[in-house]
Amino acid sequence: MTIRTESKSCSSQYCKQTIDWQDDLSGKRYQIASEYDASREGKYTRFHIMELSDTIDLREGSIVLDVACGNGTLLRELSKKAKIQANGIDISENMIHAAKARYPYMNFEVSPCYPLKWSDESVDIITVCCAFHHFDHPQGFVSECKRILKKNGIVYLAEPNFGAIIRFFANKFWIPFSKSGDVKIYNKKELETIFYHCGFKTVQIYAKDKGVFLKAKDIDKTVESDYNCNT
Repeated sequence: MTIRTESKSCSSQYCKQTIDWQDDLSGKRYQIASEYDASREGKYTRFHIMELSDTIDLREGSIVLDVACGNGTLLRELSKKAKIQANGIDISENMIHAAKARYPYMNFEVSPCYPLKWSDESVDIITVCCAFHHFDHPQGFVSECKRILKKNGIVYLAEPNFGAIIRFFANKFWIPFSKSGDVKIYNKKELETIFYHCGFKTVQIYAKDKGVFLKAKDIDKTVESDYNCNT
């Protein structure tokens, strides 16, 4: 009996230490998410967020979906411009937890970018800030945007702006061996082509400082192109 009691006690202590360690790790991850804006990456994306915020046309009551929303900073900036229905999705539970804590009046959900869980023609504006190069199914995502956007809906995209040489070496030698989550760094023409071929009739794209910015609209839902937008 004594041996069993001690074994049970040790097991309980081990479980307690494991739970404490997991709680501590979770707490650190949440802290990183909540303090993301002050991090190096957060400061880098700040420029893209502000450019998007300045560029995006909003109406009162617009339904906005921010994909890969992080801790909700872009939606916060957009909410300053108009009274919108702000929604954000991200695959990071910690980012969503931080976003909910910061902006409880917005809607946030842990969800992937593909497929999107929204119904057909239900969203006015979709935003993606410094995340498209992480997507495993970029064409599939754009096709989903086309599906869930309303008739006059618009996609706004911000991506890092790298020169041709850096982009070549990153795609060929760094990304395949890194654990950063990057999939591909796109140039302007590649981004433009994806959106055109997935059914957007008007695509505007420009580079500014360290960012590339895209606006896609005028959806033709009746045209099926020979480009595979679901891969």
